[in-house]
Amino acid sequence: MLERSLANLARSFVELCTLGSLSREELRALVDVEGFEHFEAARRVLPGGGVVALTAHFGNWEILAAIMAAHGIPIAVVQRPRDNPLLDDLAGRLRAAGGVELLPRGSAARGVLRALRDGKVVAMPLDQNAARREGVFVPFFGRLACTRDGPARIAMKTGAPVLPVFIERVGDTLRHRVHAHSPLELVPEGDDRNAAVVENVARMTSVIEAAIRHAPDQWIWTHRRWKTRPRTP
Repeated sequence: MLERSLANLARSFVELCTLGSLSREELRALVDVEGFEHFEAARRVLPGGGVVALTAHFGNWEILAAIMAAHGIPIAVVQRPRDNPLLDDLAGRLRAAGGVELLPRGSAARGVLRALRDGKVVAMPLDQNAARREGVFVPFFGRLACTRDGPARIAMKTGAPVLPVFIERVGDTLRHRVHAHSPLELVPEGDDRNAAVVENVARMTSVIEAAIRHAPDQWIWTHRRWKTRPRTP
């Protein structure tokens, strides 16, 4: 599984490098989209049409946003700057060439709120380790994993629907399939806001775990997902 995960990562990097040379028509021809009707329904929930797209580093996640843009969906992506500045600059330029707005994680809250007000679909990966000050601990494959709570808080604050969206490579080919699911049901804030945030982060994480269980070789297993550990009594 690890070997196949690394092979998918290598293919994905090559595809990212060629992204700028593909037209929207060529990009759409490489990808099947299942559940597009969920995008259309979700964008009718708020007056402006803003949606939180919950996703993960799964399949070729680097081209997911460009595919959504190629289908006419105004898209912004919350991204973590890479450790390698040259690679970070390359990925940023290729994403921008695909019509994607980039929101750097860490200072993205204001940009996310603006993008949602502007009617954009804001893609938020939620499958990587978070620092203790940035997240809450929820179950992930039977172990507590520190997970960013920002997407849940933003969805609760704005009322934006949370739409799980994942891209999956079809076998060992260059074709892909995007799965857009129905909006995730979140619990309301109620009397205990923090408890509601934890529950909603857990629900988001559960959806991601289910996607990985479906095709485990397409997730980036080299990431230290459980690096931040709960404090022991």
